[in-house]
Amino acid sequence: MLHRVIAWGFALALAACSSLPMNAQAPKVSVADVDVKRLGLLEQRFDVSLRVNNPNEFDLKIEGVEFDLTANGRPFAKGLSHLITSIPAISSSIIHVEAITQSKDLLRQIRTLPPESLQEGVPYEIKGRVKLDRTDWLPFEHKGVYGGDEKKPAKGTT
Repeated sequence: MLHRVIAWGFALALAACSSLPMNAQAPKVSVADVDVKRLGLLEQRFDVSLRVNNPNEFDLKIEGVEFDLTANGRPFAKGLSHLITSIPAISSSIIHVEAITQSKDLLRQIRTLPPESLQEGVPYEIKGRVKLDRTDWLPFEHKGVYGGDEKKPAKGTT
């Protein structure tokens, strides 16, 4: 009998450790904008606006985020932030995270960036995780294209 009580207590304690439902989906995170915050000799700081899509049927309370951002296939910046925000169920929000890049990585980007990427946009990949409700981390990964000239429809087309 005592073994059953201990087993039930242990099972309840494990269930209480995770505040997310079993079917929780990771948020979809993409880069919405990047602004220069501060340029320095050894490192640069950027304000990276991330669009966070919550595909779940419950709100996600985000307490932190960390990510690695590559651009044009090369390391670009790392972001880490303690923030507290809530993304409503089945919706998206923009969050701002400071990201840091080393001068050597920025110079490598400038040297290897093809000129046509200014019109076509720069391919990027973001990988990271968001911290939820003190205990849970959910990973995310996204590939996209940042910037570029917007394609305007030809006259006479809709």
